[in-house]
Amino acid sequence: MKSLVLGNRKALVEEVPDPAPEKEWVIVRIESTPICGSDKSAFLSETPVRNAGHEGSGVVVDSAGSTLLRNGDRVILNPLSGCGTCELCLTGNYIYCPDKPPFGTHFAQFVKVQDFVCTVFPEDISYDTAAMACCALGPAFSSIKRMNLRAFDTLLVTGLGPVGMGAVVIAKFLGARVIALDTVPFRKKMALEVLGADVVLDAADPGVKEKIREAAKPSRLVRAIDASGNPAAERLCIDALEPGGVISFVGENHDEIPIRPSEDFIRKGLTLMGSWHCNLNDRAEMISLLRRSPLVKRLITDTFGFSAVQTAFEKFMGGDACKVILKPWQ
Repeated sequence: MKSLVLGNRKALVEEVPDPAPEKEWVIVRIESTPICGSDKSAFLSETPVRNAGHEGSGVVVDSAGSTLLRNGDRVILNPLSGCGTCELCLTGNYIYCPDKPPFGTHFAQFVKVQDFVCTVFPEDISYDTAAMACCALGPAFSSIKRMNLRAFDTLLVTGLGPVGMGAVVIAKFLGARVIALDTVPFRKKMALEVLGADVVLDAADPGVKEKIREAAKPSRLVRAIDASGNPAAERLCIDALEPGGVISFVGENHDEIPIRPSEDFIRKGLTLMGSWHCNLNDRAEMISLLRRSPLVKRLITDTFGFSAVQTAFEKFMGGDACKVILKPWQ
């Protein structure tokens, strides 16, 4: 089968053996696999990377010993893996499992994957739309559900990469107002004109905090998602929210930000949380979002076959794209 190898700003196709099914590990023919922001590091790596790619959708072609799936099932390939037996896996939070077995790249024509991390989806949802349930929508979906965002609320979204755009999509589906921030012109325009954000501001504006508060009126601003991973943006969420607010960090930041327990938590009553992906027990709600929101498919800005994979990655790295879809069979 064809599979991708990334590194040194190159995306190449190579031939590798087809995976073989085993017990509850089934074989899925991949029909749609998006590029994730986390794949940038693989593309820029100085050494070859063969295990990038962890989103997608496809069809089960060998259900092996699975009791959950059968041949012909159309499935969403939720990211990564889990042991399947610990409390985290059994309660749907497999993404946090500490004993993940090795998993295969989704940048391939076939993948060997655990049956329980696959979500079966119906015929009226396309493979491309289904693939948005992974990194495009998953982190924000979990965040918005846990913070109980309602139509009466205003949500602040800092960072308008694909994950931040996903937050805009879900918030608008629920009827909430959205104030969105970024510095990239393409992203600001897309959030405002394509996805329907109510207010879009320049994150580099020195007066952006005051503009956020003004834009939120007359509502109280008590909900925020940071999808940038930028320390300044994360701190801005803390400073901009009013007492009793809830902030979810979904943008990767492995460094530190200043936190003041007294001012931020005791006297302001903020709740800070993080989200990696949505709980598997929310599958039915995710399917409903995919089916009912006309904005989900608008997250996809570009589609390329494996025959043009270098162009696909260059497009994604250029910053003037949202979700870029790869088609392994083209």
